[in-house]
Amino acid sequence: MNNLTEFGLSEKQSKIYLSALKLGKASVQQLAREARIERTNVYDAVEALIEKGLMSVVVENKKRYFVAEEPSVLGRMLEERKSKFEAMLPRLELLRRTADVAPRVAFYPGVEGYRTVYEATLKSKEKKLFGIFSVRDMRDVLGQNVVDRIVEKRVARGIALRVIRSRERELPSVRYPTSTGQLRDVRFAPTGMDFPITTYVYDNKVAILSSKQETFGLIIESADIAQAHRYYFEALWQISEAV
Repeated sequence: MNNLTEFGLSEKQSKIYLSALKLGKASVQQLAREARIERTNVYDAVEALIEKGLMSVVVENKKRYFVAEEPSVLGRMLEERKSKFEAMLPRLELLRRTADVAPRVAFYPGVEGYRTVYEATLKSKEKKLFGIFSVRDMRDVLGQNVVDRIVEKRVARGIALRVIRSRERELPSVRYPTSTGQLRDVRFAPTGMDFPITTYVYDNKVAILSSKQETFGLIIESADIAQAHRYYFEALWQISEAV
């Protein structure tokens, strides 16, 4: 064994302690020579070892010598570290559980951010999307070709879409109608419900796409928030008009 760092010692402390074990009783000069460490660096290491209870001082003829404590002290150190860890473990587990349930919010600015969030919906594990949005705003931000390609990808991946749209923000000719082949079921919200943003709910996430004026994407990852938005969607679905 030439390294005791796993016991919480630095490399220098490890070398000094092992050298002291070998020498039995040694001066700073002897320790420095045996450990092959500069004398000026030995003092700090020795002081640290004394604080850890791994080394003691012996004075003979007004001269200081250093003696390594029994190796069993290392075992006690490990036991102490283990006890401290076990005492901390419940708090660490609580932090992990808190992190697991805490909502995660990711903000994506600009047109690229908008597109990133839109395309993230194609990763739906449930193969289901619930959307409330304006076709016109999506077209204005990304362009018709990009929107069409994303629709094609959704269909190719077998992801079904139930969507509520705002008549006030439709294109002149209704595009993307209800279609079994394109896995899309469309309803129009009651007159006057003019949605300035697009909202998708899938898995445990809520994706938000802004209007063209603001241009950003946002993903909220939270089982509770996603469930709440599903309820909002279903309530609005019931009062919306089938196409």
